Amino acid sequence: MSPQQVTEQMNACGVPVDISQVHGWEVGEYRPTERELFALADVLWCRTADLMGVEDPRTLMELRLIRQFTTAKLAELIGMEPARYERAEERNAWTGDAEQTAALLRVLNLTPLQLRAAAQPGTPRLPERAPSRTRSR
Repeated sequence: MSPQQVTEQMNACGVPVDISQVHGWEVGEYRPTERELFALADVLWCRTADLMGVEDPRTLMELRLIRQFTTAKLAELIGMEPARYERAEERNAWTGDAEQTAALLRVLNLTPLQLRAAAQPGTPRLPERAPSRTRSR
């Protein structure tokens, strides 16, 4: 699609942008807002992760954005105050209780290991494979 077509489609979706913004996104001068990013993925029929250049999300924010949730919506779905969830993203440290953690895993379709790896960037990433068997005592 041309920048003009993207602009027209974004505006038709109720997300007003102008062609200079679209050009700015293309050259990396500007970053779309969350709302613009989600609409742009819909307009271009692609995944948000593709637009972000993210194959393996490394942060809580990336996990949320690639699934097209605003912080307010995700916080609502997991039963957490939006400001508290936003702080968790800012610090990239998960602080939810057991119920919120279970809800987050369900809503974002994550395993506990994926959440752990993304919420603690300094932690070595574990390969995606079946857990090893341990001997019972």
